Amino acid sequence: MTLSQQQTIAAAVDQWITGIPGRIAGHVVFVENPEHIDYAKTLAGEGSVILALNGDRDDEAITTVSGSFDSAGEELLVDGTLSLEIQDYVAIPFVNLVGLTVVRMTTNEDWQAFFDDAEEARRSGHFVRQLTEVNAVLAERALLTGIEQKSMSLARLHITWDGRILSGPYGAQIGRIGDAIEDLRANAIALSPASAMSAANSTVDIEALRANPWIPRYLAALDAWKFIPREARDTTSLVGFGASLYGTAPGVPSASAPFIIKRAGEYTLLDTKSGRVFKVGIDAATIIEAISNLQDASAAAALVAPALNVSGAVAAGSVTAVLKQFEQLGIDLIGIKR
Repeated sequence: MTLSQQQTIAAAVDQWITGIPGRIAGHVVFVENPEHIDYAKTLAGEGSVILALNGDRDDEAITTVSGSFDSAGEELLVDGTLSLEIQDYVAIPFVNLVGLTVVRMTTNEDWQAFFDDAEEARRSGHFVRQLTEVNAVLAERALLTGIEQKSMSLARLHITWDGRILSGPYGAQIGRIGDAIEDLRANAIALSPASAMSAANSTVDIEALRANPWIPRYLAALDAWKFIPREARDTTSLVGFGASLYGTAPGVPSASAPFIIKRAGEYTLLDTKSGRVFKVGIDAATIIEAISNLQDASAAAALVAPALNVSGAVAAGSVTAVLKQFEQLGIDLIGIKR
């Protein structure tokens, strides 16, 4: 198998887990019953990937899968090489992530624990260690990050053993075997956002997500930790989680805005999109935090002037200079150009 094929399969699995479109050119079709593979092929357009449970390894049109996807603690083996462990969110703080782990939320207890952990991170700067590991993949991330339902539709299709077609592995029913792709697409678009993963034993609190617009930033912070070496994490903090450089931090940064990392009295800007890092002084770090929080240069200048003990004019000039410097470097401090 070529590296590009391996990457395609990994991207397809990620799209199936998270619901985020664009990992692959088409959509992911997961088939539980091998008898439905021929029908699945009619749904798979160019760039799509079919994941077939116990499928025929000689069928080049599919990617075979073995194991279990719907039981916590079980493993799913994709194409004989990519191993996934399935874990419920509430169990994550108590397990060691040995390999790639799908962290799913299928009960009200899972969801409450997720919101509690996010609030604790925002308040104190403490993150659940396992969630910051590269091996942790949070399920239904498309829903958590607020991707529009129309954009999510048909990123994945899940065909159950008895022929029902769901909007995801734990999603709502949008059709049955034999339905045309156009009908499935129309039914998926008509779903409420929560139906993208309407687990049987859980009522997803969409209002709670809407009432906490900082959740996407929290998820981005989990990703930011993955850039920080394990041995450095005990002495590292993310500005904006647990503390602000200028006191109270109004506003919610874009999930795409870079992070300011504090370690041993030094500050570094981390752009998670590119992986680039830049050392900055305390004044520049304060200005960057204000720009990201307020997403407005004038408001940022007014906020940091007293914190830096400078006049409004000097603060405005400094904000403009910092914005220009990083713009020349290709870094969007506000996070709206991604």
